[in-house]
Amino acid sequence: MKTYLQNNNSDNLILFFCGWGMDENPFSILKNTSDVLYVYDYTVPECEDFFNFDFSKYKSVKLLAFSYGVYASGIAKLPENLKLDFSVAISGTLIPVDDKLGVPVRQFELTEKMDSDSVVKFRQRLFGGEKAKEHFEIFEKHLPKRNAQSCTAELIGMKRYVPRLPVSVRKFDRVYIALHDRCVPTRNQLNFWNNDTFAEKIELQTGHFPFYNYGSLEELF
Repeated sequence: MKTYLQNNNSDNLILFFCGWGMDENPFSILKNTSDVLYVYDYTVPECEDFFNFDFSKYKSVKLLAFSYGVYASGIAKLPENLKLDFSVAISGTLIPVDDKLGVPVRQFELTEKMDSDSVVKFRQRLFGGEKAKEHFEIFEKHLPKRNAQSCTAELIGMKRYVPRLPVSVRKFDRVYIALHDRCVPTRNQLNFWNNDTFAEKIELQTGHFPFYNYGSLEELF
């Protein structure tokens, strides 16, 4: 795992586990007031940056997890004394690859063969609903600084460790489920989260990537 800090000189921090193939760039148009620690590139599950990062200077730390980042947030070894004030999951589950509860196995395997052309097709699938075309055009102007080889290496790494790294106990206060999701099928998200009686569930009339419907990450809390 890698990290990038967006420093807004705030006493509040959003710890944001991004999805597969992402980095901080697609979210750069959002006007956040909190500091944001972006976590991305899950080629390996370890993240030494967590041990060097000073979480204690923040009055509030909130967790945001998107897509594969939902699972990644559950296997991440965060400081034991880190208290999260609120946790939100978006377009993902704690079981990343599963025919009924995550990304279908066949779909995951096909993604491993990605090249520069199929990366574009995948990125188009991130969007759905009325503003799909508009939001994809925004995304195209703020692409992750990741090439097809980097994304494929990440998938291969994930395939190695996912079977042996079940999530630790991770409770989410709120879950957003995209109703036009072509990456993590909506029905699979519903199957998973319907068994969670703790989290508040909110259904969105969007595709997998809903962030351009908001002005900031704070709005999701």
